[in-house]
Order: sequence, then structure tokens, then C-alpha cells
Amino acid sequence: MKLRTLGLAAFLLCTSMLLAQPYPSAALQQPVAPAESRQTAASVSAPGIPEEIRSASLSEAANRFILVLSAQPGFEQWKQGTWTSYPLGPGTHGWVILISSSGRDIGYLVLNDAGPGTYRLAEYGNGEFPLFSMQTLYRSMVQLELIDYAYTTERLYYNPLQALWKVSVQGADREWYLDAKTGEEFPFQDGSKLPKPETGTSPGIKPFTKTEPAHNIIEAGQTTPAEPNQRLPWVQGKPEPGMTQRKLEEWIRSARKPVFSAELYAGSVIVPLSVSGYHVWSGGDVYVKVLQDDDRYLPFETLASSGGFYP
Repeated sequence: MKLRTLGLAAFLLCTSMLLAQPYPSAALQQPVAPAESRQTAASVSAPGIPEEIRSASLSEAANRFILVLSAQPGFEQWKQGTWTSYPLGPGTHGWVILISSSGRDIGYLVLNDAGPGTYRLAEYGNGEFPLFSMQTLYRSMVQLELIDYAYTTERLYYNPLQALWKVSVQGADREWYLDAKTGEEFPFQDGSKLPKPETGTSPGIKPFTKTEPAHNIIEAGQTTPAEPNQRLPWVQGKPEPGMTQRKLEEWIRSARKPVFSAELYAGSVIVPLSVSGYHVWSGGDVYVKVLQDDDRYLPFETLASSGGFYP
């Protein structure tokens, strides 16, 4: 995928190759918090958690969302998957949940701590190229010819449209920033174009709480995605004014092929994404399905406030 679209092996092979490099094993330092968890995705059997439970763990939240999503078409293999969580920065109090099965990635969630017993579902995706995939990172480091050097990485998550790896190489006078989904290098070498943490959060996303009845997906829509590079309304036209959730849902139900586009990182990166569906949750939240290497579900509020939809 070209940079403007932003969109190698199995994990054990990747790990073994990393360990085989002629530099100390600490050269690749993945941030692992004490709260990092590994769970069986199907370990929750009940559809809800009793209201008398006043505090909930990250693992309970992750299992709840995985349970709901595994009942959706295309997510069935999540039932047999396992997951691992990694903390995100800066200051997000969030985690990426990477789901795997039979040694390969099959999807992900991003959860944010929204207060005692409350977790916000920031985004989720389905497929072999999840957000912050170690396989994708390794592939990018090989392509950038950095894999033989001592380096550290940091997962930066400002909002669903601005998530990236920060790569620091020992002795280098610059840093590398890679898209967390596609692994492509961004066209800047320092942090001056990054959003401020206090202004980069996702607006308008209602929190899911673990002390309420289970949230479920009550409606889903699907359409054939457009190819942004072959169909260029996001370059030649104007976005739909006053776009609403209802209007976007109508577009998808009528088999239109919308494209979403946004200018990010102080205008240095243009991101066009093909819209191919949506999920409506029982709490009223709408997550828009976009194609970026594989399927990704992003909150409508985040997209509407950050860019435009083109018919």
C-alpha cells in the first residue's frame, strides 16, 4: 500500500529471527506493563456480568467484547483464539489486545480505561494485519534496513486515526515513525507533527461499563469497498456536508461505495479509506468498517470530526 493509503512469517518464526540477530536481546524492547495479560478468548461463557460486580478487570472487559464480536459473521475464529495485551502511550491508559489462533494473528481490540469499572472500546479489527502487529513491525524494520541495529520501540496511540510505532535506533540522530496498521514510514523524523495527548483523544465515544448489562451489536451493514486509488472523489470532489450516522448507513445499505479521507499529522499525511460496512451497538455507538490491509472498525464520531465522507 502506498503511503497515502496507509493501508512474514508466523510469530514464532519472527521471534526466533529476532533472537538470532547479532545484538543483545534487549535491542528490541517491547513495552510490557505488569498488567499485561494472556487469556483464552472463549473463557467467558455468560452473556453478562451481574450488576453487583462493582469493579472489573481488563481481562473481563476484553473477554466481554471478544465474546460479542465472535458471534458476528467473519469473527467466528475468535472463539478459539487467545489474546495478549500491551499498554499504549502516551498517557492514554489504554491497551491493544492482539488476538491469535494457531500461531497467527486474527484480530485486535483497543480498550481505554474510562474510570472505575469502565472501559471504552476505541476500535477493533479483524484479519491477519492487526494494529501494532509484531509481524508487520518486523517486516518494516527489514525493509528500512534497521533490523541489524540495536533499537527500541514505543507504541503511540492518540486516537483511532493516529496510531504509530516510534522507533529509536542506538546512535542515530533521528527517529522513525511507522503506521501502526500498515507499517509504512511517515514523512517526518521528529515528534513535531504528532498531536498533543490532551487534544488527540477520540471525541464522543460512550464508555462501556462492566457494571451494566452486556452491550451487543444489534445491526450490521455491508457493501463492496471502493478502491481509493482508482476512484478519486476524495481528491476531485467535496465531502458530503453534514454527514450523519443515518445517512452513512443508508449509503451502505444502498450499495454505494463511500470513501473516507482525512489529513493527519499537521497535514503531512493524507489517509483515504474505503468504507465497506458498519456495526451498530446496543448503546447507540456506530463503528464504521473500513478497509486498510484488512477490516478495521472505527468510531463514526472520530471519523466525522477528523475528515470527510465522499460518495
